[in-house]
Amino acid sequence: MSRPRHALANVRDLADAAPGLVAGIAYRSDAPVAGDGPPEGLDVWPPATVVDLRAPGEKAAQHPLAVHARVVDVDILAAADLTGEAARSTLGSLDELYRLMIGPDTAPGVVRVVEEVAQDDAPVLFHCSAGKDRTGVSAALILRLLGVTRARVVADYTATAAHMPGVLTRMLSGAPASIGDTPLASVPKEVLDAPAHAIEAVLDAWDEHDGGVEGWYLAHGGDAATLAALRARLLA
Repeated sequence: MSRPRHALANVRDLADAAPGLVAGIAYRSDAPVAGDGPPEGLDVWPPATVVDLRAPGEKAAQHPLAVHARVVDVDILAAADLTGEAARSTLGSLDELYRLMIGPDTAPGVVRVVEEVAQDDAPVLFHCSAGKDRTGVSAALILRLLGVTRARVVADYTATAAHMPGVLTRMLSGAPASIGDTPLASVPKEVLDAPAHAIEAVLDAWDEHDGGVEGWYLAHGGDAATLAALRARLLA
């Protein structure tokens, strides 16, 4: 079957990352746009809940899936300064960007995604613009809290690399072609890729935290009840 003319370029069921996860609960993707057809490979579409991780300047006034789904806005980078020199420094490397995302000011946004996936009506779609950075770190946290191995988490993250040409085509043809006030064309090439070292740095930080990834989650606003709900929902 051919791909719909307008379709998400970087969408998949989070359960595809590892055996033992329940399908049809959590999806990850790049940003939907008006006119998209149903994506291939997902049994249930549209989602019942959409968690939009983008900043206000990256999106239209109404989410294209709002007619079908409850939309929850979680601007993960709201507490970060991504303008001017701060943006150029942070967006110069994925390591810097991801360190920012799991830092004390912005970590609550990533933790919030866990809550939405654990408790909202399913399927729950969480996405940013490319479905790579904010979405990738959020997916990695959920997967690690579910006990998925590092190797499989890295593989899920790097799977995005093959989809980036399609993602960039969509971004440049419709969505705002910038990150903060930085034009997409001036962003370093690495930031438009999905190299293993970027997510490995995040996994290292979680592993090194007291209590591992679960300790990090609880220390940054997560709670045991939500963690139990996540595991009950997504572990087969």
